Amino acid sequence: MRAPTERQLGQFCGDTVLHHPDTTAWSLVEASAARSPDAVAVAHPGGTLTYRGLMRRVDALAGRLARAGVRRGDLVPLVMAGGPELLVAMLAVMRCAAVFVPLDEQWPGPRLRAMVEACDPGAILLSPGAAPDGWAAPALVVEPVSGAGPTLAVESVGGPAPGAPPALPAPPRPDELAYGFYTSGSTGTPKCALNLHSGLANRLLAMGRRFGSSPRDVVLQNSRHTFDSSLWQLLWPLTCGSRVVIPRPHDLLDLTATVGVIERHRVTMTDFVPTILTALVELLDSEPELVKGLASLRMLLVGGEEIAPESVRTLRRLLPHLRVTNTYGPTEASIGSVFHEVTARDTAPLPIGRPIDNTWAIVLDERGGPAATGEIGEICIGGACLGTGYLGDPDRTALAFVENPFPELSGKRMYRTGDLGHYGPDGLLHFDGRRDQQVKIGGVRVELSEIEHAISSHPSVREAKVLVGDDGGGQYLAAFVTLRRDLTKRHLRSYVRALLPAELVPKRFVKLDAVPVNGNGKTDRKALARLLDTPAPIEPNGWAATGSSTERALAELWNALLPEPVTSADADFFDSGGDSLRAQRLALAVSARFDTPLSIRDIVHAPTIALQAAALDGGRALPATPAATAAFVTAAPVGDLTLPADIRPTGTPAGPPRHLLLTGATGFVGAQLLHDLLDRTDATVHCLVRADGPDEARRRVADALHRYRLWREGTGHRIVAVPGDLSSPRLGLNRADHHRLADQLDTLVHAGAMVNLVRGYRAHRRTNVTGTVELLRLAATGRPKTVHFVSTLAACPPDPSGAGSVLERPVPASHTPDTGYGQSKWVAERLLQTAADRGMAVAVHRLGEVMPATRTGIPNPDSRVELLVQACLRVGAWFTSDLATDYTPVDHVGRLLVAAVSHRRPGYFHLLRPGPLRLDDVLGAFGTTFGLRRVEYRDFWQAVHRAAAADADNRRLAGALALLPVPTARPDRSPMSFEDAAARFSTTRAAELAALADARTLPSNRQGLHRYVAYHRERRG
Repeated sequence: MRAPTERQLGQFCGDTVLHHPDTTAWSLVEASAARSPDAVAVAHPGGTLTYRGLMRRVDALAGRLARAGVRRGDLVPLVMAGGPELLVAMLAVMRCAAVFVPLDEQWPGPRLRAMVEACDPGAILLSPGAAPDGWAAPALVVEPVSGAGPTLAVESVGGPAPGAPPALPAPPRPDELAYGFYTSGSTGTPKCALNLHSGLANRLLAMGRRFGSSPRDVVLQNSRHTFDSSLWQLLWPLTCGSRVVIPRPHDLLDLTATVGVIERHRVTMTDFVPTILTALVELLDSEPELVKGLASLRMLLVGGEEIAPESVRTLRRLLPHLRVTNTYGPTEASIGSVFHEVTARDTAPLPIGRPIDNTWAIVLDERGGPAATGEIGEICIGGACLGTGYLGDPDRTALAFVENPFPELSGKRMYRTGDLGHYGPDGLLHFDGRRDQQVKIGGVRVELSEIEHAISSHPSVREAKVLVGDDGGGQYLAAFVTLRRDLTKRHLRSYVRALLPAELVPKRFVKLDAVPVNGNGKTDRKALARLLDTPAPIEPNGWAATGSSTERALAELWNALLPEPVTSADADFFDSGGDSLRAQRLALAVSARFDTPLSIRDIVHAPTIALQAAALDGGRALPATPAATAAFVTAAPVGDLTLPADIRPTGTPAGPPRHLLLTGATGFVGAQLLHDLLDRTDATVHCLVRADGPDEARRRVADALHRYRLWREGTGHRIVAVPGDLSSPRLGLNRADHHRLADQLDTLVHAGAMVNLVRGYRAHRRTNVTGTVELLRLAATGRPKTVHFVSTLAACPPDPSGAGSVLERPVPASHTPDTGYGQSKWVAERLLQTAADRGMAVAVHRLGEVMPATRTGIPNPDSRVELLVQACLRVGAWFTSDLATDYTPVDHVGRLLVAAVSHRRPGYFHLLRPGPLRLDDVLGAFGTTFGLRRVEYRDFWQAVHRAAAADADNRRLAGALALLPVPTARPDRSPMSFEDAAARFSTTRAAELAALADARTLPSNRQGLHRYVAYHRERRG
């Protein structure tokens, strides 16, 4: 094998720098704390921590870990949400000479549990508020860091009794493991890359030499805690006696908020992945007044994927003093080991640079020797940065960590990165892509094989292949599947979401009869890529040629944004691959093209080119209500209002309920109903859950009860999980199971539904209307049954005549709701009334604004109020209005409905509690508690709009924006559809249920609101 030349060695190797033999990140942090105990070490949303306060918390937690049995070298999973508690946890694990493994508490349960079990931990550290149940090892909940005082660091959950902790081991040694990070795995299983203290310390010390360090430095943690780049952001400033700023986890990708944090804390250094950097530059270009907020920055690191030269050039033009460094390095090798400071002389593509101190990077040709200058080969790295391999996987370790064949390069092993690169004439390393299926999307390293494995695990999928597409709106994952039997894209997407983190779920699914292969019989990925590149037809179905100029202009805007070409003027934007971010971009594009103010809500209510063109050609803005009504009229044929003739009752049920079927048990209201049915009846509750088997269905039900703190020991044996699907014939059951349930059940409680307050009737029809017909068919088969249907006040529009209170009775056929969700419930109620007219025992329970339970304060994450609250917390502001809302706690709803079930009360009920609550009181309570600014509605809308545009994956933020109409000429008003429902709806019959349930008194609205705010305070620490 050819040895590297002297010139090549100069390129491949970083400087040789000797460190003290006992140096670790822990020893460096300890030294900083000893030098400056009263200096501020950490700034966070709850205040600040001095080095003394930080180390007290670390010592306390280390003692508890030792008492729990954690020993030297043990792996300790950090199942957390980030925040200052995470930093305390990392350092405490280091102090025990153990190994921390950061995980995200929001990851899908099976994935998370497998990762934890692979660590075989002595203890597990959890975020405040995280469910501690079911872990094999003792769980310690890290106490919220809310100030600078020396409070205890943790409370034990299921751990050993308090007492004097055993003596802590000697501090960690450089040759011992420090941490592990999970990355996407090529075999379908995530892999945990383990790294040494020596490598981590070398990276942090090299940064100090390269960038300089000062106690005056302030570093912003701007990476998610499950990415290894967060390590340097959290630890490097503490090794230098400087300060780290830890924002709220939800603010990490809110670029407007990030600029505000940088300005407020005078941040001098942080890190961005290139895609976020590009978005930041776009924001600064469009809002130049924000540039001054970044004046304190002296150094910016960029890494995780290929950098966009134009973005860097623009940023350096806006901030001439700013130094920008391109970084490269895999998780397997201590964060990153190749740096390059971008200069004006650099041309595209930008180099990734030269190795840092005590490390090396070589490019190997096909023969395994050093590649010549300009020749592309595989990048291999080694030296002090190198980790030890993958947890519990010697085979994969042996494939990637191989013997170093070059005695001129330090270390016995080197890491094969799988990346392609070359050294240029300038002696700098350049990146040239991947040699396998590993890609990066938004800075996240993704192994396509892992996604393919997850998709292929569905029993209906024969084969799955995943590629990266680019639709002009950015890169996205696309999945190509062949099927054994028919399967909807919606169901498959939902299935994959339960297995993988959000960033690994494909945005586009393409069904194929067969996967194309090349001459070698292997998958022809180029052929698949061509399917993604298919341009929109010039005359799709003839409509583009015959349509108006407005339709053609809209089609052009749509096709510039969507991953799939639009083939019909009646195609739904969201069914064609649109999402909240693309809807926002479309709203902006249509506004600019037609000079008409437009919001995402308008796009949702008029989701087709035909509807949008009709409104625009009429010289008016897209109207929400008329467009929604038009869509309803189109999508709700007379047949939807006709109950099949064969659905007729088999008799009248009698006696207390013994076997009930509950739909929607994994939702906010459904979980409460399940809890109350188990608590207030002796019945067995069969829960219809979308799942592929009974075990998964039962797990989903249990997870929902735990999520809302409703799980009770001693009642679980009365839960029977039934895998099924409301939108499928026979509820997704086979004939035998359908007949068995029909003969066993005596009561149906139908709380399952699709609830999207901005989508149209067509989006809701299959689940909410067809699903109700299937429930009624089950009710009319076998044993007589009572049907309790959970409906909504949105099914009851105001009387056009202006009549007074809406009574607890059927809605007149002449009164049509104006939202898709309300329309679907209106149709379902008409079908239920037909069943009642035929003699079936039917009860309809209409709900208003269902609010958090009085005991826990846990909200429905998808409710209108909660979406607004989260938006307020996200942008740090709240707005004033003259709106009011009803406020009915979910546990009050549960008690009333279960009373109707227990006493078999038919008819209509408005499950409301009297007394309105002003929206100002709700948002103002959060504003006072969290120090939010009080602003006009127009300013609030603009802040949310910017935040949503900066965070494409935040569905909650997009949902809030969909509720918020474009500001009107009256900036003090926001025309959202809130009302005091109790003032318009009669509750006479519901009051009878309250008497039966002894639920006539409840804590006041303000008491309930206080618990709601307290819950958010607990979650945010």
